[in-house]
Amino acid sequence: MMETQTTTMAFVLDQAFEPALAQIRQAIRQEQLSIAGEVDVAQRVRHTLEIFVPQCRVLLVDSPLLLLETTAIDRASGIFIPLHLVVSSAGSRTLVQMLNLEHIRNSDLPIGIRAPVLDLQRQLARALAKVAQRVHSA
Repeated sequence: MMETQTTTMAFVLDQAFEPALAQIRQAIRQEQLSIAGEVDVAQRVRHTLEIFVPQCRVLLVDSPLLLLETTAIDRASGIFIPLHLVVSSAGSRTLVQMLNLEHIRNSDLPIGIRAPVLDLQRQLARALAKVAQRVHSA
């Protein structure tokens, strides 16, 4: 894992895009999280602009319980959940990026919103670390 900027952190998997994406989906489910939606960025760019770009998906990851918790406090907190997980092809590797835990931890969001978002981020980071470990040890 590495920080790419102050607002994001990244995982680099030594694995091609499709197998890595399958493992990421499985790890998310094992953490009792769900994928609320998915955007195929490369396909959208190809379809609308007729430009070919490397494979890239944005997974919208959430936990219905944490979503309920945050929106019960403030409906606008739905801005933060689901989390956006960007999975993109980088040659024979796959790059995975998400919002940095420190970005939310150090924010001035109310604790009732910040705590569930941090819980979701931690669960997602744990799932990604497991995938990265599996790929590295294989």
